[in-house]
Amino acid sequence: MNTGREEDIKQLYGDLSRERNPEVRRSIQHTISNIKNESGKVRSMREALIREHRNGNVQNVKDIHDFIKRKSEYGQ
Repeated sequence: MNTGREEDIKQLYGDLSRERNPEVRRSIQHTISNIKNESGKVRSMREALIREHRNGNVQNVKDIHDFIKRKSEYGQ
């Protein structure tokens, strides 16, 4: 698993332990699974998106979003 997502996983497990709605629990479990099995391509794209967003490069963020929408391997 990507170590950059440890806090996300921790938060999701906390949410899962408190959630009683079976549909929401399945959704949380699915999200945990997706994060744990994130491909290198997806991880790299997510990190680029975060970096550009933090740097305030709005056009680059839009370009990344557009690219992701056109590529099926990014889960869209």
